[in-house]
Amino acid sequence: MDGDAELARVAALRALDLLDTPSEERFDRITRLAQHTFGVPIALVSLVELDRQWFKSCVGLDERESPRSASFCARAIERDDLMEIPDARLDPRFSDNPMVTGPPHIRFYAGQPISAPSGHSLGTLCVIGREPRHLTAAERDRLRDLAHWVELEVAVVQARQEANRAREVREELVSLVSHELRTPLTSIHGSLELVGSGRFGELGERAGRLVAIAAKNTDRLIRLSNDVLDLTRLQGGGLRLKVSDVDMAEVLESAVDSVEGAAERMGVAISRTGAASPVRGDADRLVQVFTNLLANAAAVAPEGTAITIAARDDHAWAEVSVLDRGPGVPAADLERIFEPFAQTGVPTGGAGLGLAITRGIVQAHGGTVRAAAAKGGGSAFTVRLPTAGPDTERAWW
Repeated sequence: MDGDAELARVAALRALDLLDTPSEERFDRITRLAQHTFGVPIALVSLVELDRQWFKSCVGLDERESPRSASFCARAIERDDLMEIPDARLDPRFSDNPMVTGPPHIRFYAGQPISAPSGHSLGTLCVIGREPRHLTAAERDRLRDLAHWVELEVAVVQARQEANRAREVREELVSLVSHELRTPLTSIHGSLELVGSGRFGELGERAGRLVAIAAKNTDRLIRLSNDVLDLTRLQGGGLRLKVSDVDMAEVLESAVDSVEGAAERMGVAISRTGAASPVRGDADRLVQVFTNLLANAAAVAPEGTAITIAARDDHAWAEVSVLDRGPGVPAADLERIFEPFAQTGVPTGGAGLGLAITRGIVQAHGGTVRAAAAKGGGSAFTVRLPTAGPDTERAWW
């Protein structure tokens, strides 16, 4: 292997961040299986670096690394296929190797090269014995299959790392939205509302209408940035529940108070039936749940109809349904609408984050939220919360 190719290979190995990491069951189960399957004392997942080989997983060997100059695996990765040494004492490449002449007294070696998703060779899955032997054709195939399993686990590790990097980029973007966008938007929104109030002089009809539209849209952008920030913190475990005894009647009353004015302007009434038991949970976040559901219902409910909040006790559960008489959610979308940024043909004026946040809060309480078609038309969103609730503060997801 030429120098440039070797440097590219080692760079690909180091980029996986596997070297010098703790043992992982995902690899150890493979080496244990290899040791048992081939009846050998030693099985290794060996990663070959510039001047050493390091064992991500090792069974039957105390050392975690050895010099590359004494490495069988460094020779094996020069091949495209399995390298088998029936008796190292008779092989001129290895007869004077210190691992043959001294501990662990290698006689038999078989190593199948393993590759990164990029195609670069990383090292081998190898089995080592202290007695000469030959593998059968079936055993050679079995070792190749196990090595392919190692490669799949390496791919999982790489995917996890890429997901972590993507999360870091997302968090940086959210930080930008939070600190660099929300602050000026809030200032602009406040200024527009002051101008629109007539405090600095009456505006003409057209100018007043344009200022009102601008204020409304900046308010929507602020709410969107808040939702994005909430969702990202939620998924990253950055927001935690503050658990206390919660009166569900007060929660629902607060949610109705938040939405009732807007609903009345749309010609939509809100009615309540039944009662739910108190629960253990985060009162502010539960108000957020039912405010989201009521606001969505008000956005789709036809003028002159009513939204119904139906509460009931179900043994150790508190159940609350929000029902509207809107166009309903297509059956195929009843689950998808809880995904971030999901949109259906039913306009709600949101960006598709409210229901994702709602589900995250409810699940953090140990509960469920589901959507279904309501009897007589429209939709029913049902939240079920365990009255015992979570015992301690904890991350949402």
